[in-house]
Amino acid sequence: MSAATAISKLPKPQLRGLYEKKTKIHLLLSVVLSIGAGLSYKYSIGEPRKKAYAEFYKNYDAEEDFERMRKLGLFSSCPADD
Repeated sequence: MSAATAISKLPKPQLRGLYEKKTKIHLLLSVVLSIGAGLSYKYSIGEPRKKAYAEFYKNYDAEEDFERMRKLGLFSSCPADD
């Protein structure tokens, strides 16, 4: 008889609404993870890239760069000065 008292009934499985419950959880998880991925990309790649472009164009002289390339003979419409 002691073996009969040690056996307990298993709880009933949830059969109704299980798909909706799991879908809500997965939707919430995917939204949170996508926001986290977007923010990590913005602050780890986007912001340093913006700073690098700003620093480059702060001292960039297009005319000087054009003259350097023209002297190398890279343009077919502008003759190179020798």
